[in-house]
Amino acid sequence: MVAAHAGVSAVLIILLRRRSLSGVVQALLDWHPLVLFPILYKEVEWLAAAIGDWRLTNSIPAIEAALFHGQPSLYLSERLSVVPLSEYLHFCYLAYLIILPAVAAYWYTCGRRTAFHELLLLLTAAMLGSYLFFILFPVDSPYYRFEHLGPPLAGHFFFDLVHQVSARGGARGGAFPSAHVSGAVIVWLVVWRHQSRLAVLLSPFVLGLIVATVYGRFHYLLDALAGLALALTVVAIAHSTRSMRALS
Repeated sequence: MVAAHAGVSAVLIILLRRRSLSGVVQALLDWHPLVLFPILYKEVEWLAAAIGDWRLTNSIPAIEAALFHGQPSLYLSERLSVVPLSEYLHFCYLAYLIILPAVAAYWYTCGRRTAFHELLLLLTAAMLGSYLFFILFPVDSPYYRFEHLGPPLAGHFFFDLVHQVSARGGARGGAFPSAHVSGAVIVWLVVWRHQSRLAVLLSPFVLGLIVATVYGRFHYLLDALAGLALALTVVAIAHSTRSMRALS
């Protein structure tokens, strides 16, 4: 695993030093961070099991219970056990896998390369920071600690599809902060900066995704709040850096 990543990194460094690149090679260089995100996310589970300090996995739900008088990841779906709402929220949760590459592809093909590179840079900063935290201080999500949702919410298309994807693509230990929330919010904020009308169209799906992380028992509410804080921090640092460059 380490050798494979080292080999890919070496190839990328060699390619970056070349003055002229073919269109295909340039596209591979531009897109490789987005391709690496799911691969690195799955590797988090193995590394966290080997070297992680799992004490936070008990602390987070304890703090959450004290702050919110129980577990929102349990009582939210119990109090709002409405199938159409559940299907919409699970659709939004799944839309995360579509929104990120779709926005990036739209900007890339339309020639909005500045927006494209800004998006990938900020996503990379947030994701790699999250992955490092997952490895060092892994947290089991409600998905692994509590009973999964059942009828009447289970047995419907988007509910079942999301849970099948989560069963195969999830990474144990990667709960706090929520990469779903940080990634979706960064996309929304960058889109708002470059195409506010598109951001308005994405708003109900991003908001639904944030709620879905807790409603579907994939994350604690604290995970979602931490993911939101991470996204805002990354975007604020980027804005501050741009401002400093403009003044210099």
